[in-house]
Amino acid sequence: MLARMGRWWIAWAIGGVVVSSLGVATTWSYLRTLHSQVGRSLRDAVPVSFELKRLDQMIQELVPEIRRNQEVVAQLEVEVEYLERDVKHMQGGQEELVSQMGKLREALGEGRQEYDFAGQSYTRKQVERDLARRLDQYEHHKAQLAAKQQLLEQRRRTLEAATAKVVEYRRQYEQLLAKAESLEAELKLVEAAQAAGRLEFDQSKLAQAKELAQEVEKRIRVLQRLVDAGRQPRGEIPVDADTRPVTERYDELFGPENAAPDRTGSET
Repeated sequence: MLARMGRWWIAWAIGGVVVSSLGVATTWSYLRTLHSQVGRSLRDAVPVSFELKRLDQMIQELVPEIRRNQEVVAQLEVEVEYLERDVKHMQGGQEELVSQMGKLREALGEGRQEYDFAGQSYTRKQVERDLARRLDQYEHHKAQLAAKQQLLEQRRRTLEAATAKVVEYRRQYEQLLAKAESLEAELKLVEAAQAAGRLEFDQSKLAQAKELAQEVEKRIRVLQRLVDAGRQPRGEIPVDADTRPVTERYDELFGPENAAPDRTGSET
């Protein structure tokens, strides 16, 4: 325990000396630079293929977000549909109520004390009370209809904004997906190029094989020439032998005047 506390005191003392020597701002700058360098070194040590897998995982994690927001949009669409149906129904009821009140007001304009409606007789007071009730109902429904229309308009704006966000979010998701596929294909090309650069051949063996091939070629050429030479006649070309006397051949070559006298004839 004391040894650990001693190490902490030594560390604090060294830190105090560094800060007092360089200043707080300079020391903080050094620390930030060191942190940045360490982080960059760690990132550089991570294989690119691993980073691509991490990117693919992050992209896949966007899918639940897209589905969740699509469900919200679907709920808004259904809500808007039902609000539109309610507004249309309320508008139809108000139109029918206006038509009924118009008939009552027209009857009261005749100035009679009794009125017949659907085979029933009603006094003027009864008709006036019924018209007043319908007016109150109309005004109440009018306020409800206005509130419903306002709510419908708000839901429509919300639906429009939500739909735009989902469309934009999905567009960016598809861009990221295409980018990840492009980067993966590019990495495969780079890895293939690196693999081709690491190919090693024994050039000495290749040179020996070429030299042997050249020697074999020379021997084949020599054998071919020997075969060609065996097909041709050897030595001098044979011609007809000269059957003339040798003296005639000599005289033709050297002349008769160079011939020695015939001793046989002189002795006789």
